[in-house]
Amino acid sequence: MSSKATGRQKARVRKAIPTRDREQRVFTNIQRWTLIRRKGARLYQVRYILKDGTVREKATKETVRRQAERRAMEILREIDEAGCLEVYGWMEFCARYEVEHLGNRPFKTREAFKTAVTRLNSLCPVRFIGDIQAQTFVTFAVRLRAEGKSEATIQAYRDHIMASLRWAEEVGVIKQRPKPPRLSRVPTGSRGRPLTLEEFERMLSFLPEVVGEHAGRWKWNLEAMWLSGFRLGETFCLHWDRQVEGHYLIGLDSERPKVFIDANAEKAFRNRILPLTPDFVDHLRTMQANRRNGTVWKWPLSRGYTTNVKTVGKRISALGRLANIKTGKASYASAHDLRRSFGSRWAVKVQPFVLRTLMRHASVTTTERFYVGTDADRVADALYAAAEGTGLEPAIP
Repeated sequence: MSSKATGRQKARVRKAIPTRDREQRVFTNIQRWTLIRRKGARLYQVRYILKDGTVREKATKETVRRQAERRAMEILREIDEAGCLEVYGWMEFCARYEVEHLGNRPFKTREAFKTAVTRLNSLCPVRFIGDIQAQTFVTFAVRLRAEGKSEATIQAYRDHIMASLRWAEEVGVIKQRPKPPRLSRVPTGSRGRPLTLEEFERMLSFLPEVVGEHAGRWKWNLEAMWLSGFRLGETFCLHWDRQVEGHYLIGLDSERPKVFIDANAEKAFRNRILPLTPDFVDHLRTMQANRRNGTVWKWPLSRGYTTNVKTVGKRISALGRLANIKTGKASYASAHDLRRSFGSRWAVKVQPFVLRTLMRHASVTTTERFYVGTDADRVADALYAAAEGTGLEPAIP
């Protein structure tokens, strides 16, 4: 009885895996295909032969044969439309993109891409990279707005996903990337604002409440950020002496000290040597010579020095909240506002191309958009101060 049942099952399996001549004729780039399930496996796979004789397999992720057949037809149609191009699952492609393209990119860039992909998968799930069309971006934006996300955040997510699709087009994964409509209203200004000296000093006054006995060192650190314009993440990689990796100071005791900027530890991804502002140099020289080792910024907490950017950022943001310094509708002063303050102070003292160098922007357009002409009161003060005692004598041509 059991042997007869086994024979019937074998016959049924053989009958269920023909070449399916009727469906084979609908494909132009696939010669044959069949479903397989390896010994001990629960999931079916579709094995197919392309026109050039290449044999490939794709997982259907189905355990029931009838459902696996339907899924196989979807996969094969996708492959047939792509022609000679490799058909990728969306997550499979993302893994390749992270390794091959983002592998040598800054950490924040890699994390931002992962965040964008996570949100897309949550709100507009797709199985194949070819499923991402222009309408996908429209739906994605609508659902992000429903969550209360800003237009700048939506644009940032789109930019990261579109960058991956451009790369996919360049390496031949897809024939053409989608061209979604542009967002109508994307703010171009800064999300925060520069702080006044009084606001900065008010933040410092709450240091004992936030970091306790380490308030003295944190005060020196925050003053160094106020005077240097360094990003918070860069405070963990600026060293007193020359290093193989990371930024380091050059000739601190010389007449005009400089800093070496390591491409791997900077947003612009360029090696360069830049001058330091005089007030920042004076501040650095206040550190005792025997303590000038390792990194310039050291962030002590109750359990020792922390190297976590988020931990330090949360403490600085806590200072902004305690000092009640609002920089937006629902935001308070943060670490990056210290950099904005640095740029705002120097914007009225130097030319835009000099400020661009100080801020280490990739383009002077970025400098002009965020800092030049954004503070009318500061510009007016500088104009009136420059005009004192000059009279009305015409300039000599």
